[in-house]
Amino acid sequence: MTDTRATTARRPSPNLDTAPTSADGGRGFHPTARRRNRIALGVLLAAVAIGGNLLVYSTLDDAEPVVQVVVDVPAGALITADMLRTVDVDADPSVNVVGGDQLDSLVGTYAKVRLVSGSLVTAESVQAEPLVAEGSAVVAIQLAEGSLPVGLRERVPVVLVIPAAGSEPSAPVSIDGRIVGLPSTTGSALGLQSVSVEVARADAASVAAADDVRVVLIEPTPDPAVEAEEGDS
Repeated sequence: MTDTRATTARRPSPNLDTAPTSADGGRGFHPTARRRNRIALGVLLAAVAIGGNLLVYSTLDDAEPVVQVVVDVPAGALITADMLRTVDVDADPSVNVVGGDQLDSLVGTYAKVRLVSGSLVTAESVQAEPLVAEGSAVVAIQLAEGSLPVGLRERVPVVLVIPAAGSEPSAPVSIDGRIVGLPSTTGSALGLQSVSVEVARADAASVAAADDVRVVLIEPTPDPAVEAEEGDS
């Protein structure tokens, strides 16, 4: 006699995880609520990524090549090809920049002001003639920190005052000049700053030999370097 209890024990239990059949008798896919949320999130992220790419590409379509400085260029320095490159920017038409197709025309010109690495070149920041006017010379002087007047900048006129030397009283010497290089640290433990000043060639030796020079900022005067450029144009 067959043991019905053993047969019943070996009979497989129904699979409770089996997905319900669809209306047509087949088994359909019915994701859980958590899975539906994940699918919706994936679709949303894909849409955001696509929209971001479209925005970037639409912005690049409006960009135009302009000239950029890749190294720091001191005022008066001769501009060479390795100092410049072209970059694509989406600049407003009112922004005064030099187009990338004019890069070659900038080679051989002179920086009218200090050009900081990474900045865009403007037509007013360069000139065809050397920064030092004819009959002039540039002298570097060292000054103590805090001894420079407020408002000092490149190409502004100044008076260099050299105090009287020796035991006998005498008037200080005043020499007209023009700042061509803004102060920079010299690495001196005394905290000195180096300033480049354009003076008449005849006064260059006196300024260079002076141990103590004071800088006095005066009212603006016509710049010979700018006048020479305007005369050639």
